[in-house]
Amino acid sequence: MPEEEGGESLIHVAIDAEELFAIGPLSFTNSMVGALLASTVLLLAAWYISRRSQLVPGRLQSALELPIELLAGIVSASSTRWRGYIAVILALFLMILVANWIGLLPGVGTIGITHVDEAGHEAMVPLVRPASADLNFTLGLAIIAFVMFVYWGIKAHGGWGYLKELLGQPLYMAPLMFPINIISEFSRLISLSMRLFGNIFAGEVLIATMLALTTAVVFVLPLAFFVPAIFVGLELLFGLVQALVFALLAMTYISVAIAEGQSGGHGDEHGEADAASDNDSHAAEAAHA
Repeated sequence: MPEEEGGESLIHVAIDAEELFAIGPLSFTNSMVGALLASTVLLLAAWYISRRSQLVPGRLQSALELPIELLAGIVSASSTRWRGYIAVILALFLMILVANWIGLLPGVGTIGITHVDEAGHEAMVPLVRPASADLNFTLGLAIIAFVMFVYWGIKAHGGWGYLKELLGQPLYMAPLMFPINIISEFSRLISLSMRLFGNIFAGEVLIATMLALTTAVVFVLPLAFFVPAIFVGLELLFGLVQALVFALLAMTYISVAIAEGQSGGHGDEHGEADAASDNDSHAAEAAHA
C-alpha cells in the first residue's frame, strides 16, 4: 500500500549503520560514535581507578570493581592458564556492556541530522547508535575471540597437534571430519557475532516502537509515558546478559582448546596426586599403629 507523500514514520531504525560524513574512501557512521563513546567511558573509568583507587574502596570504586571481580572469579576457574587470556575476556565483557547500555541513554537514536533520501522523503539519521546494533562491530569482536581461541589451541597442541584435532581420529576419516571441524570452528565466529547483533538490534527496534506508540497515545493515556521505562529496565538486564554470554562463550572456547591439549597431562597429574595421598595415608596409619 503506497505511503502518503507527506507522511513520516514515527519509527526509524535502519539495519545498516548510517553514514554521518566521509573522509575520502573512509566512511564515519553513527555506530562508530557509539563505539567511541563506549571506549571513552572505559578509558575514564580506568583512569579513575588507577589514579584514585584506595585500599578501602568507596561506593564508586566498589561499583566499578564489582563486575570485574565477579567475572575474574569465573575465568580463574576455567583453566590453569587463565592469567594469559583474562584481560581479553574482561575487555570484551566491559566493551560490550558499556556499548549496550549507551544505547539506552536519552537522545541515542532520537537526535540526529535530517536529510532527503533517494526517494525524495525527509529522513533523520541519528548521531549516535548502539555499537552492538551494527554487525560490523559484533563481527570485529567475534574475530578477536576467534583468533584468541585458535591461538590458544595452537599454543596448547602445537601446530601439528591442532591440525590433527581438525583432521580427527582415526586418520582415514579425515576427508569427512576435516570439513566438518572447519565448519564447526567458523560457526563459532558466526554465532558469536549474529547472536549479539540480533539481540541488541531487536532491543533497539523494541524501544523505538514503544517510544513511537507512547508519543502517539500519551495525550489520551498519560500513564502510557511510563510504559517505555519498563522496557528500558529490561534492556538494561538484556545488555548485561548478552555481554556476559559473549564473554563466557569466548572463555569456554579458549579453555576447551587448552583442555584438549592437556587432557593426558591432567590425567597423569591426578593419578600421581591420588597415589601420593594413598601413600601418605598408609604412612600415617603405620605411625599410629
